[in-house]
Amino acid sequence: MTDAPHVRIALGSVYHPPDEPYPRLLVMRRWPRGIAKGAVDQWEPDLGPSNELLAAYRAGDVPWDDFAERYRAEVLDRPALLDWAARMATGTGVTLLCGSHPDEECHRSILADVLRARLSA
Repeated sequence: MTDAPHVRIALGSVYHPPDEPYPRLLVMRRWPRGIAKGAVDQWEPDLGPSNELLAAYRAGDVPWDDFAERYRAEVLDRPALLDWAARMATGTGVTLLCGSHPDEECHRSILADVLRARLSA
């Protein structure tokens, strides 16, 4: 997925071979099983959802819309990390990775939206 020429954000799965043109940024709290450290360019666990929120979502206690709203609030509370990721998106570009398959609902799409909004503000 490519935005305006100056904002380059792609989404991917850490379990799929790298075919995105940008540096791979893993945004999960925990390192994914079976993945070598060299499979990503950078790991930023604090850009992933909190363990509590993710567990509640996976257990079915939190519907997707509530998860999205709560995750957005969590990540907006990390302005320095958002600024750093936004600089990547406008510099080298960035591929946001997690362990979900590309066609699943995932926090990386929410994070991409937050970054785009931050850059257009």
